[in-house]
Amino acid sequence: MDDDLVSPDGHRLAGGAIGAAMAAAGVAAYDHSYADDRLRWSPNAGDVLDLPVYEVPLSGRSLHRLIGPQAETLRLAATPPPVLPDDRVGPDYRLVYDLVPRGGKPQGIRIEESGSWYGPTGQPALGARGTVRVLPRDTETASPVRLYGPDRRLDRDELLQSLDDRLKLLETDGGSAVFLIIAVLDIGRINANFGYEAGDRVIDVAGERILRRMRQGDVFGSFSGHKFGAILNDCDEHSLIIAAERFREAVRGEAIDCDGAAVRADVAVGAVMLPQHALSGAMAANRAEEALGDARRDVDRHLNLYEPSAARDALRRRNVEVAETIQRGLAEDRFLLAYQPIASAADRTIISYEALSRLVLPSEEIVSGGPYVEAAEKLGFIRRLDMRALTLVMTDLQASPSLKLSVNVSPETLADPAWLSMLVAGARRDGDALKRLTIEITETAALSRMDDLRHMVATVRDIGCRIAIDDFGSGHTSLRMLRDIKPDWLKIDGAFIRDIGHDADAVVFVRALTTLAGHFGIRTVAEFVQDEASAALLAELGISAFQGRLIGEPCLRVGPGATVLDGLDGDGWLRGPLVVAPA
Repeated sequence: MDDDLVSPDGHRLAGGAIGAAMAAAGVAAYDHSYADDRLRWSPNAGDVLDLPVYEVPLSGRSLHRLIGPQAETLRLAATPPPVLPDDRVGPDYRLVYDLVPRGGKPQGIRIEESGSWYGPTGQPALGARGTVRVLPRDTETASPVRLYGPDRRLDRDELLQSLDDRLKLLETDGGSAVFLIIAVLDIGRINANFGYEAGDRVIDVAGERILRRMRQGDVFGSFSGHKFGAILNDCDEHSLIIAAERFREAVRGEAIDCDGAAVRADVAVGAVMLPQHALSGAMAANRAEEALGDARRDVDRHLNLYEPSAARDALRRRNVEVAETIQRGLAEDRFLLAYQPIASAADRTIISYEALSRLVLPSEEIVSGGPYVEAAEKLGFIRRLDMRALTLVMTDLQASPSLKLSVNVSPETLADPAWLSMLVAGARRDGDALKRLTIEITETAALSRMDDLRHMVATVRDIGCRIAIDDFGSGHTSLRMLRDIKPDWLKIDGAFIRDIGHDADAVVFVRALTTLAGHFGIRTVAEFVQDEASAALLAELGISAFQGRLIGEPCLRVGPGATVLDGLDGDGWLRGPLVVAPA
């Protein structure tokens, strides 16, 4: 086999002292000739790969058979560019994959492969040479990456540094470029239907397909999770449209094999022109993200180019301020709850309280949490606020055996296992306390997340909690929802209650809802009840309970261990009006 130790261009494969050292280190060398697909190995290949001599792969095709059906994707980064550039230093690619030989260990072995292409600069590669070694089985597999060359995939830090460098160059030398953020769409759906490994595989394959469509000199890298970033040099708006469609076609043109399942994928592209609309890498990334949000809604092209907007810039600055306020409030435990009473329509006795969010500002002003809750839903903090509210509610229920409470849950939190886990853990500590808790979900959220809602309702009812549909009538009311979910309470949206004494249509609507709810055995709450005349009419229409100014304004409840706020009475209630500051 001495002829196998020399590649077609005369390169020896680790012979002599070097070969002995490599063998001792458990490393084998290879040379892969593209012309005849022949693999040549150093003498110790069989020992390193744990293969008998007759199973050491002698071609790229036979190597792929030992890897399995995902071989093309796992070794995609080893595919050379159309022509070899002249600025490469060191290895061109690094791969980690499992080798499952017929005569090897039953569970296979994990291989790390590192290699470089060879051939004349400016011409197609003639082949590749490199090394392989066995990794411990518990080593995590990694996405295949190209390490050098114009078509390598950068990590996030390298990508943003390249973006800053390009902006500096454009400032001094002139010219134009475009920065893109490319997001793989529907990853949540893919994860749910095919598993998280399939989702990761779709992201990796999409990235490799886009990378292979990049022009020489452009830059491509990972941005975050299912998003990639790209810098296209000397690119105008017309060229951007062509490039974006080329990238989309690369991803969606062919299904991606995920352990036998053919998965279709698509991408959306947000773009910003450089240097016209960004002065730094961070600004370019933020504006490309903004454009990406609009691109997701463009069902035809899934492409959007950032355009300046004074109103949007002001909103973004406001979002930054609000996000900081929310984060500080959560970190310093300054989100509290105010409880508003709900009374029986029959005798006005208090039957429960609704927990409403309040924020204590550093100035010690107590402000309505409503605007912050709305902002939290947009900015991605709502789950943390809901977890905070549930913690406070469960603490008070355990401390006050006669207290009955209801608490709102956002649509995003409905699908969060951590929230349900907290509820279940609370029930295990004190199941009787949680039997006095009602979970409120808005009608819109219930209709948009019926599958999540069914699972949540089943779990909540097992614990002993009740379910209320809030703001009922504000969305597209679904009879099927009432039949399938059968909530304990319907809270009729205040828009139909405020002026019910002067609105005949509202009277008809409320009467219809109370009749419908009664058919399903569901009790009703009228929100925003302001006066006695409205209360009398609502009682006549069949409403079960009232909530609003007539019954009582929200009062701040300070639970056990509270360290802020004075002016509490003996029961722990803060009397008097709340200070409501702009939020």
